[in-house]
Amino acid sequence: MIDLFLELALVISLGAIVYLMAIAVPRVGEEEAKSAKKNGRSTNLPLEDFDLLLKNLRDKLLRRTKIVIMKIDNFLSRKLKREE
Repeated sequence: MIDLFLELALVISLGAIVYLMAIAVPRVGEEEAKSAKKNGRSTNLPLEDFDLLLKNLRDKLLRRTKIVIMKIDNFLSRKLKREE
């Protein structure tokens, strides 16, 4: 059972690393995008909107995770103070 948790932690951490590396990749400049549209290679995919959506979701997730961690910390602190 411990092996399962270790493997899950490893896979999740590798996924987080890949996600952070994908965020760090530089975006295509507007000049390149305009030249691609002129050449007829434009796409119909709203990648900028999708990028903004992912950024907003990531920010919300991080804020909520921070709040949950703070609540757990407060709970554990109260438990430890009661035991003393």
